[in-house]
Amino acid sequence: MCIRDRYELWCFLRLVRTATELFGAGEFESGQLFTRDSNGGLTVASAAVTVPIGSGWKLCFQKHYREFWVESSGHGSFSRELAPDVTMQRPSDQDGERLIILDAKYRIEENLNAGLNSIHTYRDALVHETGNGSVKGIVSAAYLLTPHVASLREKYRDTPMPGRLFHPEYRSSFRFGAVTMRPGMTQADFDTALRVITADASA
Repeated sequence: MCIRDRYELWCFLRLVRTATELFGAGEFESGQLFTRDSNGGLTVASAAVTVPIGSGWKLCFQKHYREFWVESSGHGSFSRELAPDVTMQRPSDQDGERLIILDAKYRIEENLNAGLNSIHTYRDALVHETGNGSVKGIVSAAYLLTPHVASLREKYRDTPMPGRLFHPEYRSSFRFGAVTMRPGMTQADFDTALRVITADASA
């Protein structure tokens, strides 16, 4: 497993732990995340994994979204099959399923700019076909997860890229941007990061 894949899985597992502490545990067995090989070792399950969390939240790892017209739920992509690294599914409300897309990128500094295309795509292409045949977007917010630590100015418009993506005013205004997740952060740091993600998307 390359460092990029390890970072994606690490982000997901940290989010599961943090979400469980913030929202409570759902009906989930950790064994669903792993399979045993013939030598008795543990490997990551090859299929996408969905973890139910308390308060109606769900966390999905590399869930595949096919074209919406081939899905019985009517939820999917209007372009090609997509598989975000992490999907947070908000509790159901009058608008139906709403998603927060989190794409883990083990990049820092200017290299982080290249990761923007993926969250733009997820935010725009994931939709739901309603009962009357109209198509509506289902992504409330989309963020990059990265070990990068940004330097911010007072206003996001004065903050150069990629730091602008981390600016609280920018994230809350556009429900789009980046959040720092790096080894060595305290559990309180992870709690704050997840609260920011869910607060921005629920505003």
